[in-house]
Amino acid sequence: MKMQTINVNTKRFLNIFFVSAVLSITSLATRANSVGDRTGDDNGDKTAAVKYIGSLDGQRMFNVLYTNNSGARFSVKVQDGEGNLIFKGSFTDKKFDKKFKLEGTDTDKLVFTITNSSDNSTQAFEVNASTRLVEYIEVKELDKN
Repeated sequence: MKMQTINVNTKRFLNIFFVSAVLSITSLATRANSVGDRTGDDNGDKTAAVKYIGSLDGQRMFNVLYTNNSGARFSVKVQDGEGNLIFKGSFTDKKFDKKFKLEGTDTDKLVFTITNSSDNSTQAFEVNASTRLVEYIEVKELDKN
């Protein structure tokens, strides 16, 4: 009987932990997809997007999309919350679609910056991550039979 109680409690804890993790990931994805300074191209359209994909082995993964119709050189820079450079690259792709797996980022804040060299337009995306653990405890009186 005790073994079943332990398994049921363990299962409840894991379910609650899973729900908490999903809520945290959803919160992170929403912030990554909606926060940022988007100056865009000449007609004001946004040309870049940063999307949170998920995490694998504790490493956060993001997809950076950039529409560069002119084919001009642009740079992608990723910094942590303190301004330390994590990644910097220069590209000329017309349809930029790159996935970033950020290893060893213990920070809760990241900034993705895309700068077009031809017109000096800049688009920046701030990612704020938070992890929450919700503890749910239930005490029940059991019938003695």
